[in-house]
Amino acid sequence: MVLAGLHDVHKWYGEQTVLAGVHLELTPGNRTALIGRNGSGKTTILRLLAGVETPDGGHVSVREGVQIGVLEQAPRFPESATVAGVADAAFGELDAAQAELEALERAGLDDPERYARWEPLHEAFERRGGYARRARRDAVLHALGFADRGHEHVARLSGGELTRLNLARLLMAQPDIALLDEPTNHLDLDMRTWLEGFLARYPGAVVVVSHDRAFLDGACDRTVEVRNASLRQADLPPSRFREAERERDRLEARTRDTQAKERERLAAAATQMKRWAGQNAKLHRRAKSMEVRLARFEAEMLEGPEAEGRTTRFEFAAPDSGDLVLDARHLRATFGPRTLFDGVDLDLRRGERVVLVGPNGSGKTTLLRTLTGERSSDDPRGAVRWGARVRVGYFDQSLARFDPDATLVETLLRLVGERAAHDLLGRFLFPFEAQYKRVADLSGGERARLALLDLTLQEANVLLLDEPTNHLDLEMIEALEAALEAFAGTLLVVSHDRRLCERLAQRVWEVEDGRFEDYRGDWAYFQRQRRSRRPQRAGEQGEPASARTSGDAARGTAPRPDGDERSTWQLEREAERLEAEVERRTALLAAAEHELERRNSEAQEAGELAGELADLGEAYQAAEAELLAAMAAWSEVDGLLRQRREAARP
Repeated sequence: MVLAGLHDVHKWYGEQTVLAGVHLELTPGNRTALIGRNGSGKTTILRLLAGVETPDGGHVSVREGVQIGVLEQAPRFPESATVAGVADAAFGELDAAQAELEALERAGLDDPERYARWEPLHEAFERRGGYARRARRDAVLHALGFADRGHEHVARLSGGELTRLNLARLLMAQPDIALLDEPTNHLDLDMRTWLEGFLARYPGAVVVVSHDRAFLDGACDRTVEVRNASLRQADLPPSRFREAERERDRLEARTRDTQAKERERLAAAATQMKRWAGQNAKLHRRAKSMEVRLARFEAEMLEGPEAEGRTTRFEFAAPDSGDLVLDARHLRATFGPRTLFDGVDLDLRRGERVVLVGPNGSGKTTLLRTLTGERSSDDPRGAVRWGARVRVGYFDQSLARFDPDATLVETLLRLVGERAAHDLLGRFLFPFEAQYKRVADLSGGERARLALLDLTLQEANVLLLDEPTNHLDLEMIEALEAALEAFAGTLLVVSHDRRLCERLAQRVWEVEDGRFEDYRGDWAYFQRQRRSRRPQRAGEQGEPASARTSGDAARGTAPRPDGDERSTWQLEREAERLEAEVERRTALLAAAEHELERRNSEAQEAGELAGELADLGEAYQAAEAELLAAMAAWSEVDGLLRQRREAARP
């Protein structure tokens, strides 16, 4: 069943062709990664599917009754709204659908018109998880950091929390089609992992635009690439898709080379035959045949390769530094009554590559600011000492040292000569016309590229990078990875990009729940140690019980006093599944009961219908037994969850 599609769609912005006759279909279970360079047309496709824009050619189809949800990056909520109010409002359509279903059922489904209305409405209600919506609400709010925060007013939330709440609102509503533009913004590693799994099981269609490659690979099983105003697509996750595309391009290049040599041979033979035909009339027909053969071969040759567009490579120069790069002692940071970290002693040696991780709001950026001297340690004994010949470069997307009213060219002219300014801007994918934009008018991706450009000019031997891949497209991220891998200096990177962490980390620092951990190993080592330490850490004295409850439920590491080996997270998912199963079995039992009563009332001759009624009676009893079994299973899981929640109370 096709939920929505683009059919021979064309789209222009002025003289720029963004889409040229593209086709795309979305069906239930499609989890599509929409990839392409910044400005290639990804957002345009989302807006076309959402009905926000109309095509200049072709048409967009949406199946009747299909609900489309769009993730907005700047959400708006009523001023007086609370988190709980937003969650309840997410079910407005499903609540209305359930009320209508119940009204139709009370009126009786023996009326053909009522049944004709009930059947598609019920199918859509089940497809969108209507019966399990309350359990889904609790799971989503828990995973995205809003457990036990239903009373909080939305007006008091931070920008990142508003973005997460907006994502939660869309996931709870579970529309038939979810259009997600950068859904991982403001999500930490645990939240991204949870969302990845949630989308991988999404019953409707999902279209995701994201720069997080590991997330896309885990959540999506189909890739659509926007390239040169056309779409390339395959039922593969993005990494495998890109590998397949590179292999296809390689084979096509080899084929074109072989064809070019064969064409050259045929052309030479045809030319020679024409020369001979001029001396011998009998060879005219043979010469004509050679020309036809050459023309046929040329028509069948592969076309030239698509223009690769802009590509980039850059590097970070790294003059030598002393062996001891950083020595810091007694670092402490508090935020109101909350301690972000305390008693932190750390050191960095020349050439080390450290990744700093932790949940949102845990104190990662605060630790960086403490190391750079932007803030002091809250412990009066705190000290930060940088080593000999150390030059620190800080990746600053705020571009604080630049004049916001200056153009890009003017900004670079103050740092390098005119020719070098244009060359540098071109290398960082700023086309000539964009080089005259004001710094204040740059998009998020442009600001990130300018910050990287600035960093290459600083000749720093220590790089501090806070979320450097935010707003960069895949090609730019890969160029950054290559530059960082070749960097000879010392790295300290804050990132939620797992692929970047996997490639760079030789050591991992983690800030979480007021603690600082130093894992002296690569990313795989960190993941192993983290899994082994977490059960122990959850029960350590001094950690609030409420924090243990919410954190353990989200990570699946809750204590198990009941002896059941399943984690709390797994039990919550099982309860959600069983709750939906109970609702489904209830509907089946009601339908079996209705059918039995209807057939019984229509019986005119008992002998003729006795066998059919007996079969219907057995079907009813079977449906009743299955419902009771589902209710018993749900009751068992619900009881386990209640025990664990009771045990977690202070």
